[in-house]
Amino acid sequence: MSEVDSGSIAVLGATGAVGRAVCRQLAAEGAVGYAVVRRPLDSVEGFPARQIDFANAVALTDALRATRVICCLGTTQAKSGRDGLRAVDRDLVLHCAERASRAGAEVFTVLSAVGASRRSMSFYSRVKGEMEIGLSRIRLDTVHIVRPSLLLGDREEHRPAEALGQRIAPLVNPVLPTRYRAISVEDVAKALIRLSGPSAPGIWLHELPLGGRRSRRLDH
Repeated sequence: MSEVDSGSIAVLGATGAVGRAVCRQLAAEGAVGYAVVRRPLDSVEGFPARQIDFANAVALTDALRATRVICCLGTTQAKSGRDGLRAVDRDLVLHCAERASRAGAEVFTVLSAVGASRRSMSFYSRVKGEMEIGLSRIRLDTVHIVRPSLLLGDREEHRPAEALGQRIAPLVNPVLPTRYRAISVEDVAKALIRLSGPSAPGIWLHELPLGGRRSRRLDH
């Protein structure tokens, strides 16, 4: 069994909009690590890729033997249905976090969403809230949960509601509370990478942009 690759970083959900931005920025930095992907790819946005079968727990654990893991896994209800959304955004994220724990990862940084709560009326927000609670039960030294609002940036799949939101965001952003303002995928990626660096142990929740009271520790 291989040891943790000290100083390295593994990216999950690398082919989504935020994941691609993370890989693009890591490649530009010359970071050591790779994107963990399902399909055969040599790289994602210039960042090396490693293909694995996510259903193979041993292979997944081995792929996550990195100091830092950034998780951008996610789908939509329109694409995958309620069961598919729950399977990816909650169950797969928690499975990967458990595997990262077993692999010895020090920092697990995960993409959630503003408004996440297990008591939310929104199914999507409720699933994200359940995922966040599940992370508290997994033995990881440091967990950073990042809650962006509407994401601005190109996506491979067409999402009508998000496309409309992106068009009106410049008009409404100035009057919205900071945490509800639309934010570019590049800025979200920058926050994920920054948080995945050396930091105090614990479970941390961050609303964007980073700074001030928008970051707090949950496990006190």
